Amino acid sequence: MPIQIQKSIFENVSFSIWEIDESEDFFYSNINLTENCKKRLNSMNSSQKRKQFLAVRKLIKLYDIDLNDLEYNPNGAPELKNGKKISISHTNGFSAIAISEKPAGIDIQDYRKKILSVSHKFLNESEKKIINSKSIKELTLIWSIKESIYKTYQKSDLSFKRDIEIKSFEDDFKYSSVILNKSNKKTFFKSKNIIQSDYICSIVTENE
Repeated sequence: MPIQIQKSIFENVSFSIWEIDESEDFFYSNINLTENCKKRLNSMNSSQKRKQFLAVRKLIKLYDIDLNDLEYNPNGAPELKNGKKISISHTNGFSAIAISEKPAGIDIQDYRKKILSVSHKFLNESEKKIINSKSIKELTLIWSIKESIYKTYQKSDLSFKRDIEIKSFEDDFKYSSVILNKSNKKTFFKSKNIIQSDYICSIVTENE
């Protein structure tokens, strides 16, 4: 299935989501892969992982971006040589990217019961007051937003529970305000949240 969602949000931030129900051959016949892409694909044993990887490259091409312009920094985060910012995510059956003029993060998650048993690792006391802490959907939303923040921060010393706080939600969870409090510096973010029956996707950027 082609793009499920493609939108521009905030200022100079666009995102796209691909629902993956095609074969690997579909992507191979529609994408001119770089040698680096081929090497990365050859290292993947899972067909699902390969299709997620290929769907991301298909989305990138839809923005008229040359795959040779995609590279990864020492932290493992994707970058574009043309100066624009890119964030990538995938989950069971879906791939997603965000393209922006300034740093932005995207994360897509399917729903899993396991999140109920690990929520204590990322959910803080303030956030328990604004969501139902027994809801798989609402916990997944919290996790997705914080994963998106992490992708803008790009350092491993970030505590999801201590350093990231979701302050509020608006319009039935479609938007949220977030604070990253790290190294005695507060950075304010805004999030656009796509809530579907089979996944949640969050896109964050600094709230200027």
